[in-house]
Amino acid sequence: MESVINNNLTIDDIIENYGKMVNSICRRMIQNRDTVEDAVQEVWLEVNKSLKSFRGEAKVSTWLYKITSRVVMRMAKEEHKYSTHFLSNYFHGEDIEIPQYQDFDKNLWVREMCDKCLTGTLHCLDNETRLAYILRDINMLSYSEIGEIFEKDETSIRKMVSRARNKLRNFLNDECILKNPDSKCKCRMSKWVKEVHLDEEYEKLRKTVYRVNFYRASEILLSKDSLL
Repeated sequence: MESVINNNLTIDDIIENYGKMVNSICRRMIQNRDTVEDAVQEVWLEVNKSLKSFRGEAKVSTWLYKITSRVVMRMAKEEHKYSTHFLSNYFHGEDIEIPQYQDFDKNLWVREMCDKCLTGTLHCLDNETRLAYILRDINMLSYSEIGEIFEKDETSIRKMVSRARNKLRNFLNDECILKNPDSKCKCRMSKWVKEVHLDEEYEKLRKTVYRVNFYRASEILLSKDSLL
């Protein structure tokens, strides 16, 4: 993509500083991987087009996340919202058979499957609530900045994120061994999670990084492009 310069700010600089976070938002908002790639590309096309007129009235991050939010909300219109009952039934379905092909990487496969599963779990939230949660608890934006992006007051954003946290915590505490090592999790991936010791990696990270939240930890351990 060709660079555009505006007060020494280039598209390449923005991608370098915020690319992983934009990828994270698109990946967690949208389940279809092809659509995720389309969304990311659309974000950078919009950024590149708008950079000429950016005059610094807002922070670069706020301006960028407004564009990203607009794109993902438009492209997430076809995303399904799942009830926790539906998700629970899916978690407790028949064990997933491990693929049998040459050069198979079991560790990578388990991480990719868990990543897809956690993205699916986020779809128990409606699109707007899911985006607010992602911006706050994964991308660590302030409530005031999210309010500016959503054009809502900070109190509304706090309530939205709090409800999302409670819903996800209540579900995952019962269903996910990565979230709660003491759970009676019998999900279809639990056998493979234990076999590659992914649950132990989560526990070690929780002890190493003070108060790191579950989905933030998931970005570090499961994403090909770690946020940290």
